[in-house]
Amino acid sequence: MLTVAIRAGCHVRGWRLAPAAWLPLFLVSNSAEVLAQQQPPSGDELRSMYCIEVLRAEIGLQRHLISAADTAAGGASTVAQRQEWIDTSVELLQGLERLEFVRYRLQSYMLPRIPALDAFSLADAMRRGDADFQASRAVADQCAIECSAPRAEQPLVCSTSCGDKTTLDRVTVCDKPTWLPP
Repeated sequence: MLTVAIRAGCHVRGWRLAPAAWLPLFLVSNSAEVLAQQQPPSGDELRSMYCIEVLRAEIGLQRHLISAADTAAGGASTVAQRQEWIDTSVELLQGLERLEFVRYRLQSYMLPRIPALDAFSLADAMRRGDADFQASRAVADQCAIECSAPRAEQPLVCSTSCGDKTTLDRVTVCDKPTWLPP
């Protein structure tokens, strides 16, 4: 093929290739070979890339909440308030550890597969993951405002009836990727 001819410095269609032309021709021929080898990702692979992005955003939010809880604990006016903030921070750190572990599993699953898969499809799954996370966060913020306002509904009833369940369900499934091999 063309790559072999370039590496050998041979004539290609009667023309002697100058050394400066070897690299661009090599890159073009190899990139064409790589593009031909890429295949569409499976549903599990798309879901994994989607969830990697969702978890990346969740981890960022979790770190922000931990920082805020630590700051609040430092500024607490009573020992009891300080302990509440410390307990909250510990709980958030445990959640962060769990999220990072799940993200690591997803990344380990995807890393060997990515070179053979269509990059545009993977990037689209990541964009959808980011968009869904942002939408779910907006819904959660709105529900927190609505459900904390004084009203006759119980908070649990309010939170379950609040928001777009479809987006929340897609984002929530990322916390337990049951499609991954053990």
